[in-house]
Amino acid sequence: MTAYRCLVISREGRSDWRVIDAPDQQSAATRLVADGLTPLDIRSDALSLVERLNQPIRLRRVLTIGDQALIMTQLATLIRSGLPVDRSLDLLREQAPRARQRDLLAQVVAYVRGGGSLASGLDQLNSFPGYVIGVIRSAERSGKLAEALATLAQRLSLAASTRRQLLTALTYPAAVLAATLLALALVLTLVIPQFEPIFEGQEDKLPQITQLVLGLSRLVTDHGWILIAAILAIPTVLFLFLRAPTGMEFINRHRQRIPGMMMRDHYIASQFIGIFATLIGNGVSVVNALPLARDAVGSRRWQRHIELVESAIRGGSRLSAALTRSALIPSAAIRLIEIGERSGQLAGTCREASAIIGENVRAKIERILVLANPIAIIGLGGLVGLLVAGVMLGIFTLGDFAN
Repeated sequence: MTAYRCLVISREGRSDWRVIDAPDQQSAATRLVADGLTPLDIRSDALSLVERLNQPIRLRRVLTIGDQALIMTQLATLIRSGLPVDRSLDLLREQAPRARQRDLLAQVVAYVRGGGSLASGLDQLNSFPGYVIGVIRSAERSGKLAEALATLAQRLSLAASTRRQLLTALTYPAAVLAATLLALALVLTLVIPQFEPIFEGQEDKLPQITQLVLGLSRLVTDHGWILIAAILAIPTVLFLFLRAPTGMEFINRHRQRIPGMMMRDHYIASQFIGIFATLIGNGVSVVNALPLARDAVGSRRWQRHIELVESAIRGGSRLSAALTRSALIPSAAIRLIEIGERSGQLAGTCREASAIIGENVRAKIERILVLANPIAIIGLGGLVGLLVAGVMLGIFTLGDFAN
């Protein structure tokens, strides 16, 4: 399967670039024509610098994952009640709370009433994940659109709920961390310097903790902007390193020793298997489902591993065997997938594997978050206590020497 960049003309006469996976150029052209598009140029080579600069700027994430789940839920309900697709979309447009959403849904309505498919109409918005478009395209061909939309709504709702719980749980520790850094900066830059004249010339008599506090105060006061730049630069450099091939190889070798990496891999495994189950459960073949599930995974390291799985399957390997070679999917999930392959219930066993891994990850996250709040409070109190103790011990020491 090759990724082709295609310059197309829509029914409305607008030109646009699309990226699709197809075995050859002829298959890519056939798929574009089936979606009501006129291909002008189909190529698989890398973008040149001029082409990159000429690419249109696409604003993604116009719809949040919660908005996507709500649209899928409402659309499934309306279509299941017997309304045609265009009329269902029109009702959603009228009920949309924001003008931007109404404009997007109006584009889809116009596209569908012009003879286009729902999948292609949603695809041109660049607001829905690729696997959502793949499931809808397959469901339109099989005539089970309402059921597919309900399945997608459930998957998107679960992802939105998990994200919302994480954000809610992390809000308090993040606020405590911000307060800690602010309090530390204020004490070191405003309070501690007021005591320096008292200790001037007596540094050798002060306790080590007092000398440490005074040294930190001078460092922050004299080189504060350098420290801020370093604090901002370190995560940036680390991020670039981890996205580079060398960084990915480092993670693969030491991921069991990196705190939180195994838990992150299990979370991504749950998402990947769940999306894959949604795709094949709605009629998408395994070979076509893997690229769509791969694109829905945000980790480049995982995307490379999934590409290796795709290559192994095209070479004749079974899915469970190919996933075993990737060494990222938990062994218990692979055994379930193997059972599904042999029993013909691959979609069901994949859903069970995704649920088991997801529950395990959520339990670990909840335990970590339960400990995060007291640790943050203890850390704040410990830092402030350290600074106060350093100053007070210095004053008491000088008082002892004076007596």
